[in-house]
Amino acid sequence: MWAGLRFGLAALALMMAAAGAVAQTNKPQPLAVFPVELWDTSGEGAKPHQAERLERATATLAKALEQDGRYRAVDLSPYRDEIAKTEPRYNCNGCWREIARKAGAQFAALATVHKVSSLISSFDITITNLETGKAVAYASGQFRGDDDEAYTRAVKFLVKDRLSSAGAQGAAAQ
Repeated sequence: MWAGLRFGLAALALMMAAAGAVAQTNKPQPLAVFPVELWDTSGEGAKPHQAERLERATATLAKALEQDGRYRAVDLSPYRDEIAKTEPRYNCNGCWREIARKAGAQFAALATVHKVSSLISSFDITITNLETGKAVAYASGQFRGDDDEAYTRAVKFLVKDRLSSAGAQGAAAQ
């Protein structure tokens, strides 16, 4: 009887250790979410509140990626001045990678809004593995409008339907 109990306890301890190891591998990975950038080819010039709109889009992106459970956004605020020097990041050949590493990230998210006009824009989001330098996820989509709601809806849609684990699996099945 005691041998059976000891065996049962040992088996239970092994299962708990294995479950703990699995839980360790599924914990959110540190992600540097760089500020959303605007590539404006509309010829319309700067709009009022555009900087704030981009900040809100960045915050929405970080929150949406964290809610998926795969990532945990790292604090980039101590690197604000360094980040500003990397603009435009969509054209700097990875100049932002060292900043992301210094912040403790293993992945980095870069997002760009390409504004063609007040009615037509596209949103691109790329998540890169800093160790390999390769993109591990990419989402792109067009959206209509040039206001806070349009930007927020675009970010939420792309993360939920194109970047999330459920959305990526659905897209792969199509």
